Amino acid sequence: MSEGAVADRVTQLRETARERIKDAAERANDHPKVRIAARAGLVANGIIHILIGCIAIGIAWGASGQADQSGALTAVGSTPVGSVLLWAASASFIGLAVLQGSEAARVYSIHRKLVLLRRWTNVAKSLGYTGIAMVTALYALGSRHNGSEVSQTLSADLLNTPGGVFALVAVGVLVGTVGGTLIFRGLSRNFREELEPLSGTRSHVVVSLGLLGHTAKGVALVISGVLFLCAAAFADPDAARGVDGALRVVAFLPLGGALLVVVASGFVAYGFYLFARARFLRKGPLVVVTRKDRRRLQRGEALDI
Repeated sequence: MSEGAVADRVTQLRETARERIKDAAERANDHPKVRIAARAGLVANGIIHILIGCIAIGIAWGASGQADQSGALTAVGSTPVGSVLLWAASASFIGLAVLQGSEAARVYSIHRKLVLLRRWTNVAKSLGYTGIAMVTALYALGSRHNGSEVSQTLSADLLNTPGGVFALVAVGVLVGTVGGTLIFRGLSRNFREELEPLSGTRSHVVVSLGLLGHTAKGVALVISGVLFLCAAAFADPDAARGVDGALRVVAFLPLGGALLVVVASGFVAYGFYLFARARFLRKGPLVVVTRKDRRRLQRGEALDI
């Protein structure tokens, strides 16, 4: 067999494998059990964010608590059926991870870069939900970790590692970038692509929740990213904090108590937005368009996708 024939055969096998993977992802995305688990995962995630918001509001009023994922999971685990709820949440997060990962096979656009960006974003979200599932399972087993202490321990370990300061900077940039992306998605209302088409009062309520929720969570993550960068700049692992630390920074600002209540209310709004997303979860392929594409569509021009 000639080299050209071998190359053609390899290309054919690669395309066949790619199509099979895509078909499998689309079947998983449409599977009723996966979608039920994903909706449950969105509800569980919504509850976590509402608890974080409520704990933060309590801190603004002088109460104690850990306003982050660890504090929310600890609150759930302390209930009489906490272990059962945490195991159920962990399983639902796996379903959400499968749905989010399979979404990567259903992204279409006339812009190749947008397709690649959205696919990598979906894969990253899938990995993130898998991590949340693992953490929730650890809490179901009785493990308890303070979010800020974990951040400080990670920072200390990195600072004590040759070249670790650069890794810590990368962590700060990554967290800050995620936060900035959430702010952009909130202000641009791009999150609407996650939902089935809505109209009327229902649309206004859901979009308002999404706008406030994405923006508030994004602000908290941007502050958290800055804290990681400060830990790297001053070689001080104690400066690194997670969401709880970021919210406490807000509390120290002028009118901090009021600002903290606003940001915390945003976390509550984000939780209710996740409830709405679970109810109105989009089904089918995602066609990504730019503002320029929308203007072309408004003029009656066709997009060759």
